[in-house]
Amino acid sequence: MRPHTPAMIKRLLAQAKDFVAEGQARLIAQEARVAQLGRKGREGYESSKLLRIMRDTQNLQIGHVKLLERELRATGDLGAVTSTN
Repeated sequence: MRPHTPAMIKRLLAQAKDFVAEGQARLIAQEARVAQLGRKGREGYESSKLLRIMRDTQNLQIGHVKLLERELRATGDLGAVTSTN
């Protein structure tokens, strides 16, 4: 498998950063749902389980961003990466 070009890494990095930002917003919303269920005295087991899965996924996404950043640094092309949104 050929290594990605710097341009491809930049595109992937921008997309990965967008996923992290979107994931953060979704995490905040899910955390609010779980907290609201707790205030209402409801267990919210499934909502809490989903929140754990979302946190794990977010951590994987953050790890992917860091990996792409390392790959981009290794190419020597440190030009700015902008969001795809």
